Amino acid sequence: MAGKGSRFVASLFGIRLSEDAPQLQSLVPQRISNEIMTGQLPKFNPSTIMLGQNETCHFMDKAALAVKQKERSYSSRRGGSSYKVTKNWTMHNMHGTTRPIDQEWFEFKEGVVFVTNERIIFVAPEHGFEKKIKNLTAIIPYTDAVALQFGSQTINLMMPQSQLMTMVLQMVH
Repeated sequence: MAGKGSRFVASLFGIRLSEDAPQLQSLVPQRISNEIMTGQLPKFNPSTIMLGQNETCHFMDKAALAVKQKERSYSSRRGGSSYKVTKNWTMHNMHGTTRPIDQEWFEFKEGVVFVTNERIIFVAPEHGFEKKIKNLTAIIPYTDAVALQFGSQTINLMMPQSQLMTMVLQMVH
């Protein structure tokens, strides 16, 4: 299922998808999913993140951060001709063009995303982040992903149940 959604995400952002799109299994139990769907905020006490005073964790699930990668290469065409004018003199006519070829793709950094009443935290070996919910400008839900906009920065997270995170963020914001 994540494969279909990840192709959808990639085509939506106009970037070809790398072959290593992760297959994520949700950590959200059905009971918690039902609570969120009926408008109730669940409460967790995870041992992996440090909560501040009066901070409560309301959501956690597997996620993969989509990191855009770019590569530029060049394509060249060269040609020419030579004309013998006299015994010791030859004219050469050369021409060529070089044009850049830009390629973009996503690399996926797997981790766990947490939503508290104050922050969104992505815990991962690479590219982990922590953002304050009060700075969240927009939430854009997709089939198997969610785009979080903070000012001019957009963070794309692939998730097995992205609609649940969207609902929790709307409830706490």
